[in-house]
Amino acid sequence: MVDRSSTQPLLPEEVYERALAVGRRAAGVSGPNPPVGCLIVRDGDVLAEGATGPVGAAHAEVEALRHAGGAAAGATAVVTLEPCAHHGRTPPCTDALRDAGVAAVHLLVRDPDPTAAGGVARLAAAGIDVVDVGALRPDLHARAADDLRGFLTRVRDGRPHLTLKLAQTVDGVTVPPAGAYLTGTAARSHVHRLRARSDAVLVGGATLRADDPRLDVRHGAGTDGSGTSPRPVIVSASGDVPTSARAVRAGTLVVVGPDPHPERDAALAARGATVVRVPAADDGSGLDATAVVRCLLEHRVLTVLAEPGPRLARALLTADLVDAVEVHVAGGAAGGQVRPALPELADVVRVGADVDVVRADADLILRRARGGAVAASGLQEVA
Repeated sequence: MVDRSSTQPLLPEEVYERALAVGRRAAGVSGPNPPVGCLIVRDGDVLAEGATGPVGAAHAEVEALRHAGGAAAGATAVVTLEPCAHHGRTPPCTDALRDAGVAAVHLLVRDPDPTAAGGVARLAAAGIDVVDVGALRPDLHARAADDLRGFLTRVRDGRPHLTLKLAQTVDGVTVPPAGAYLTGTAARSHVHRLRARSDAVLVGGATLRADDPRLDVRHGAGTDGSGTSPRPVIVSASGDVPTSARAVRAGTLVVVGPDPHPERDAALAARGATVVRVPAADDGSGLDATAVVRCLLEHRVLTVLAEPGPRLARALLTADLVDAVEVHVAGGAAGGQVRPALPELADVVRVGADVDVVRADADLILRRARGGAVAASGLQEVA
């Protein structure tokens, strides 16, 4: 493989920023393919851009090349993920770039999928200069990897990426007073921004029956064009899901146990929901949590924001299905020791170097990711 990354200059910062923004347009749309963004650039000017479309549609590189036309010859392609080198539902993107006469390719993340990897070597063999921007700029690599977290988790673990959010008081109480919220407006707005970056938002049947949540994006989240309204996922071992619930609508996934229930299934289908059956847990405590999360891949879900009650939260944590945790502590900004609502969250509320602490007015957002802390949108305070 020819490695020219050390001799090729980087492009202006704003070019890579724009490629990341274009890739985010595919979030919630491209699954099971990764949400990739591609730019065609000449002399620092963006000639064309493209994002990966729905399954079977063009990948980001092909879409950008289509818009660029003949202007792509001799230009540079900036791609958030290494171009694929295999023939799946569509031909290899490496071949499309070669045939268009692209002179250089800048990429932010190398492809870990053994089926599609090898793009760098294939491009270099075709005489195209390849710049591994992610290796030179770890900050840009980290941001691109966060945007591609669902795809990267699918390749690594065979399931979607899952962020668990749980709200509690300083004393560990998770149930708000009747008709009220535990946390304030700033923390709730932050949740809606998380939803806008997720393919699906997941709750248990008990939460649905108690709170009748909408599970949509409001509070102005996603108004910058990034993200989409997530797909509701309702997990209910009993199958007791009211068809009148606000979250039961077109696109909703209702995950239930293996026993058929024709009348219930028909009523949910009439509302546009899809019933998905998974096995029960071996200990009879509910549904198999791993099967619940993995089955979502079959429905083009790569990123999940789980907002369940304590019981389902514990099942997800115990099954090691959680990639990032956010504990929203009502009134936590006033200080004092936080008692975890679940013992499994003790390492999150015990603030250390691997926990991000974000202030949201009177509340605190404590965030910890698998392998260490990750910045909550790069903010130390949200409003």
